[in-house]
Amino acid sequence: MTLKIIQIPVGALAMNATLVMDKESKESIFFDPGDEIDRILEIADKEEMNIIRLIATHCHVDHIAGSNLAMEKLNLPLEICPLGKELLGNVGPIAAAFGYSVSEIKEGGYLNEGDLVKIGETEFSILHCPGHSPDSLCFYSKGVLIGGDVIFRGSLGRTDLPGGSTEDLMRSITKKIYQLPDETTIYPGHGPKTTLGIEKRENPYLNGTVKLA
Repeated sequence: MTLKIIQIPVGALAMNATLVMDKESKESIFFDPGDEIDRILEIADKEEMNIIRLIATHCHVDHIAGSNLAMEKLNLPLEICPLGKELLGNVGPIAAAFGYSVSEIKEGGYLNEGDLVKIGETEFSILHCPGHSPDSLCFYSKGVLIGGDVIFRGSLGRTDLPGGSTEDLMRSITKKIYQLPDETTIYPGHGPKTTLGIEKRENPYLNGTVKLA
C-alpha cells in the first residue's frame, strides 16, 4: 500500500480526524480538522508528513470546529463542498450546543464530484454522497475510501439533522459507494475502519435486517 492512514478520535463526539500520506513523497492530506489540532499536528510531524491539503468531508461542527487553528498553523485553506457554505455560516449556535467555541469559519476552496485530489502519485477521486448532510464528500483511491459519515462499522450516518435525507443517503450508497470493489477499506468519520464487503453482508441497515423509514 502506497498510503499511510492514521485516524485520531477527537472531541466530545469522538470524530476521526484523518491523516493520509503518500509514503514516497510524504505529501499528505488532513481530513476533518474537528478538534485537538496541536496533538494531530504533533503526530503528523513525527510521521514526517508534509500536509498540503486541508479538507472537510462535510461541514458538521464536529468535523470542522478546529479549522481556524488548523488553517493558521498550516497556512492552508479549508476545502469543502460548495453546499457546505451555508453550514459554515451558521456554525456558531450549533457549535455552542455541542460545547465548541467557534464563531466563524471561512472556507478557502471548493471541491466537487469529478475533481481529483493528488498527493505524490496518488489521486483521490471525489464522490458527492448526500444524505447525512447535503455536502457530504467521499474520497476514493486504490481500494481506500475516506468515507466521512456515510457508512460506519455496523451503522450509517444519521439523517435527522438539518438537510439530512434517508432516501438520499441510500441512493448515495447504492448508486455510488456500491460501485467500488468489495475489498475497499472504508475509513469513516466515527469508529473503526471496515470494508465495503463486510458492510454489505453484516450491516443491518444494508443487508435488510433493519428497514429504514
